Amino acid sequence: MVRQNWILLAVVGAVLIYEASGLNCVVCNSQEANCVDGSKPSEACTNGETSCYLRTNGANINRGCLTDAQPDCPAVEGSTCIKCTSDDCNNQQLKWPQCHKCATTDATCSDAQTGAGSFCTNYISANKCYERFSAGKVERGCQSDLPAAANNPCEGNDQCIACDGNNCNSDEGRVFQETTCVQCDTSNDADGKCLDGSAAATKCVEMSGGKCYSRIIANGVLERGCSGKLTPVEVTACTGTTCAICTEDNGCNKGIFPADRLQCHQCKKADSASCSDELTTEVNSKICSIYQADDKCYSRVKDDQSFDRGCQSNLPANEKSCNGLANCFECDGKNCNSLSEQTLTESTKCQRCTSDDAACLAGTAPVQSCGQTGDSCFVRINNDGKLERDCLSTLKTDDEKVKCNSDTDKTCIACTEAGCNNQKWLKCHKCKGGACKDEQAGEGEHCTNYKESDKCYERFLDGTDVDRGCESDLDPATENVCVANQQCKTCDVDSCNNDVSTAFLETKCVQCKSSEDADGSCLKGTKAEEICAVPDGKCYSRIIDGGILERGCRSALTAQEQTACTGEQCNLCGDVGCNKGVFPENRLLCYQCQSTDDASCSNELTGDAKAGLCKIWKADDKCYSRVTAALNFERGCQSDLGDNANVCDALNDCLECDGKNCNSLSEQKLKNRAKCLKCDSEDTSCVDATSEIVSANCDNVEDSCFVRVNNGKLERNCLNTLGEADQAKCKDANDQSCVTCTGQGCNVEKWIKCHQCKESSSSTCNAEQVDANAQFCPKYKVDNQCYERLESEKVVRGCSNDLSEAACTNNLECRTCAESACNKAAANSLKTNQRCLQCSTASDDGGLCLAGTAASQACKKESGGKCFNQVQADGQLKRGCQGELTAAEVTACTGDSCKICDTADCNTGLFPANRLKCYQCKSLADESCTNELQGADKSLYCKLYVAQDKCYSRDATDKEFERGCQSDLGLNVDACKDLDGKHCKTCDEPDCNAISKIKLNGAGAIALNVVLVVVAAAAAAIAGL
Repeated sequence: MVRQNWILLAVVGAVLIYEASGLNCVVCNSQEANCVDGSKPSEACTNGETSCYLRTNGANINRGCLTDAQPDCPAVEGSTCIKCTSDDCNNQQLKWPQCHKCATTDATCSDAQTGAGSFCTNYISANKCYERFSAGKVERGCQSDLPAAANNPCEGNDQCIACDGNNCNSDEGRVFQETTCVQCDTSNDADGKCLDGSAAATKCVEMSGGKCYSRIIANGVLERGCSGKLTPVEVTACTGTTCAICTEDNGCNKGIFPADRLQCHQCKKADSASCSDELTTEVNSKICSIYQADDKCYSRVKDDQSFDRGCQSNLPANEKSCNGLANCFECDGKNCNSLSEQTLTESTKCQRCTSDDAACLAGTAPVQSCGQTGDSCFVRINNDGKLERDCLSTLKTDDEKVKCNSDTDKTCIACTEAGCNNQKWLKCHKCKGGACKDEQAGEGEHCTNYKESDKCYERFLDGTDVDRGCESDLDPATENVCVANQQCKTCDVDSCNNDVSTAFLETKCVQCKSSEDADGSCLKGTKAEEICAVPDGKCYSRIIDGGILERGCRSALTAQEQTACTGEQCNLCGDVGCNKGVFPENRLLCYQCQSTDDASCSNELTGDAKAGLCKIWKADDKCYSRVTAALNFERGCQSDLGDNANVCDALNDCLECDGKNCNSLSEQKLKNRAKCLKCDSEDTSCVDATSEIVSANCDNVEDSCFVRVNNGKLERNCLNTLGEADQAKCKDANDQSCVTCTGQGCNVEKWIKCHQCKESSSSTCNAEQVDANAQFCPKYKVDNQCYERLESEKVVRGCSNDLSEAACTNNLECRTCAESACNKAAANSLKTNQRCLQCSTASDDGGLCLAGTAASQACKKESGGKCFNQVQADGQLKRGCQGELTAAEVTACTGDSCKICDTADCNTGLFPANRLKCYQCKSLADESCTNELQGADKSLYCKLYVAQDKCYSRDATDKEFERGCQSDLGLNVDACKDLDGKHCKTCDEPDCNAISKIKLNGAGAIALNVVLVVVAAAAAAIAGL
């Protein structure tokens, strides 16, 4: 064992020796690639070195292997060398930073540093470079080169930056110099110094590198501050008029910003009476506190006659300074709102706006002050193509003013009355050439010249080229461009000359009215077309008041009528004579004649000989045939009789129909046509008094009648009033939900109503029913009846023909009746006193039938109030109503095995009275079965009755002991067959089989067996010793 231990120690020692000499270190100096950052691959130390090291001499660093004999390199931080003892420990995990180093005496130390710095003299793992001001001068270096107590080079110095990363301390000195800026915003500027830029600069909390900013933020608020507060994205975006960063000196973000910020006189006459005078000083002059690029100054007299001046931007967002005020002046120069209240009220008033405003385009913009008296108003189309309305004094050059005052130059109109520059200046499409023939899209251009009743035109020149424009832009001598040119059209609505060129070609249309149509050609659409007085390439057909048909040229319609010409009753079309033919296309065609004029009118008609279009158009027009009160026969269109005429009123032989020439039947067929009752159960006569209803004509002369129940409603009508599916249902002889007949007025069948419910699904079905709740039976049957009956003590009510057998078959608690809603009796009135126990022990869950405690039930057959108990041939007990027995069974029902009694529920209790009672159990299911038994537990009446029945106890197998009635084993079975007295015993007294298994088998024999077992066990034990 000792020898084994020495071998193990030798192996371990060898491994340890191997591991000690197998150290890997990075070996290099900073002249080699990847040595500074330590990423150079390591190599095995070869001279028994036990440590790796990293050190510097200030200019370079070295990494390598170190022996214990070189104690000048400690394992703790804070010197020019650091050592470690694990594999590869002097790689990237040991980094020796480079920092820029310079002292306050170096004039260039405050400049931005370039190139690589020097290695820090001493090593610490959490080393940093720093740059800071000290006594107003800049110095840079390594944290590790400071005294050990100065572990934070920036502590107590706000003008200092400490950073991680080689050469990171290279910033220009002003970057970490203390910065002071104006820091405020005009939303919190009680003294107004933030707004005017006179607020004092304060020290920046954030490092801001000597930079300040001014910018306009949300809602026109001016904000000033230190650039260090801004995000990099905000710094990049800080350009343009509304944001500026300055670096000139501390507090450089002073002064007004933006430089062009508007300055206005701001006062109220209510606060100072002098506010209404002309202002010549800057006493009331203030910078507008909310910046808007398009801000304006204003002076105004408000509706309450108060006077004030100010900046438009200072008003609430939903308020305009001159909103509807005539005595109001807006301007956009410094303190331009200096005029007095008197000058304002006496000044010239003009509309001052451009067509960007819809009211300005219409000439309905409110007037505003021109800011001086003796001014004029003008309206013109400016160089941007916009309509401009303003005061003449606003024009910048004298040439512009002369042009507006000229009587011959209509490109600008001047006037001197208040608001007189409200002229409507028309817009038209202007073009020539190929594309000009097409329909013009969008809006046109303002006419170059103004003309009071100007028009747009579109025309063909020489029958080929199309020209569009403004009438005012043509030679003034031409008052109407369409004179002597039938292929020309003018209009006076903005951009109206946009039609495709075919619209103003020569146009021909049918032009007529059916009310002035002697030969019927207008109605038929066969009248010849005529040239339109004003061509626009389109015709129309339309129905006007009174159902009159009118045809004509679209140009004859007003603009509103043209727009409304859509749908079935008005149609526009674009070909020569396109408005011919029947209109509307579905105009009704009926046979039209009278027997007084033409005897053949009474015959059945075919063909079109007597057919004609209905002259008056009605969307729901109908044809008719009728025998009049004067017994004349006539046919025609319902519309020809007048708006309120009832064609068949008080007429027995009359037909209305709505198809082409549908009124073709002969007078005789009309008189013999199908007639049916047309009503539903909302009319009580339709249910019970059909003789009071007069049958009415069916639209189809050869129709049938029907009666049905639909969604609980009784309906009588002509069969053709139903849809195809419903008609098929009514014609189906096997479907009695609808019945049909073919005689006039034949659909008079009585359809009974019954109460229909089940107490199992309706909590009120057992109660007496209300007549109004009865419903029509779903199916028809001649002499149908209602029924009501008890089923398991619960009422069921319904229609007899819904059942597959007679309603009261095998049920004495049942009634039928033949009148509507007659099955309404309460449940108690249906009960009978003929009630008995009705059951058999052959299916007796719970033993209730055997014990005679089962619930009694109503007898299903007449039993004279008598019940019976009967032991059947197989020993089973049957209980029931006498009506179930045959006459022979009733006669034979005597003795112990059958008994008839004559009161309700009389067949209860034990039967026969001498039925044997035995203990009944099996030991496999109940171990206590083997014990001596006593009391009622496990004592049960024998299920089968046998006159000489016996109880038994037996040990039939080695595994199970059982007790019971011998009859349960079979009517002729001996329970103890093939078993001796020690294994089976029978007896014939109640519960006589209480003997225990031990007693049955014999106690002495059992005891001997036990002793023998014990002795054998003892003998075996002695032999073992």
